[in-house]
Amino acid sequence: MCKHGVLVPTEASDPAIKKVCKPAMLGRIWQASRRGLTLDHTPSHHFACSQWQTGHRPTASYIVYRWLFFLSALSIGLTSFACQRLPPLYDGPKVELNYFKWFIYFTNWGYMLIVLQAALALAVVHKYRNQKTYCIPCDDEDIPLPRRQKTPFLCRLYWLVHNIATDLAFVITLVYWTLVHDPKMHEINALNILVHGCNSLAMLLELAVTAHPIQAMHALFGAGAGLMYGIFSAFYWAVGGTDRVGLPAIYPALDWNKPGSAFGFVALCAVVMMFAHAIATVLAILRMKLAAKLRPSGSHLDKFTLPTH
Repeated sequence: MCKHGVLVPTEASDPAIKKVCKPAMLGRIWQASRRGLTLDHTPSHHFACSQWQTGHRPTASYIVYRWLFFLSALSIGLTSFACQRLPPLYDGPKVELNYFKWFIYFTNWGYMLIVLQAALALAVVHKYRNQKTYCIPCDDEDIPLPRRQKTPFLCRLYWLVHNIATDLAFVITLVYWTLVHDPKMHEINALNILVHGCNSLAMLLELAVTAHPIQAMHALFGAGAGLMYGIFSAFYWAVGGTDRVGLPAIYPALDWNKPGSAFGFVALCAVVMMFAHAIATVLAILRMKLAAKLRPSGSHLDKFTLPTH
C-alpha cells in the first residue's frame, strides 16, 4: 500500500499502485535535494564561533584570528594587484601592462572570494559578539521552543562565499601547478606561492578553525562558479579580449579558438571542484568529531540559542 506518498511493499503489491507511488517518491527525493542546497543551519551562532571554543559567543582569541586572517588576505590580494609585471622571460612584441587585466584571471577570482569570505566572517563575528541571547541546553527535556528562527542573511551569504572560496582555492592550486605553470612565463617567487599555494593552506586553516559544517550538496555552488568563469572566458574571447601579453587565450588550456579542448577543460575543472568539495566535507566532519571528543562536557557551543530581539 501507499502511505503518505511512500510505497510500502507487500507480497500482493499492485503494479498500478507502484506506478502511482513512484512519482511521489521522486517528489520526496527532489524535496530532500532542495533542502540539501539551502543555506540554512541551526544554531546560526556556529558561523560566529570557533570549533574549539566553549560558549556560544565568539571569544576574544577568535576575534583576533578573524582580524588577522582578513588583514593578511587583503594585504596579499592588494600586493598581487599592485606588483603586476610582464613575465621576466617574455620575449614577444612590446606590450603595455594593463593593471585591470588582473581581474580576468581565475586565480584572482578565487583570491577575491577568500578576501570576501574573510570580511563576511568578520562581520558575522561582530554581529554575534554584541547580540544578547538565551542559551537553552539541547539535552533538556520538555522545553517548549518557539518556531525555529531562519538563518540570518549575513550568515547565509558568508556560508555561500566560504564554500565557493574553499573549492576554488583547492582547484586553483592543483590546476595551476599541474597544467598552467610554465617556467618560461611564470617565475616562482613569494607572491606566486602565496596566491597559488597558500590560498589552499589558508582555506584548510579555515576548515580547521571554524565551527559551521560543510554540506555535500553545496558542491554545486563551487562547480557553478567554475562554469561561470568558463562562460566569462568564452565571452571575453568572443569580444576580442587578450591576456596580459596580448595572447587571445587567458590560459593556454582555455583557448576558445579550440572550443572542444576548452569545453573539456571547463568540464574537468567542474568535476575536480566537486571532488575538492567532497574533501572539504570530510575534513569538516573529522574536525567536528575530534572536537566532540576533546571538548569539555560543560561546553555550550552546541546549545540552541535564541535571540532576545
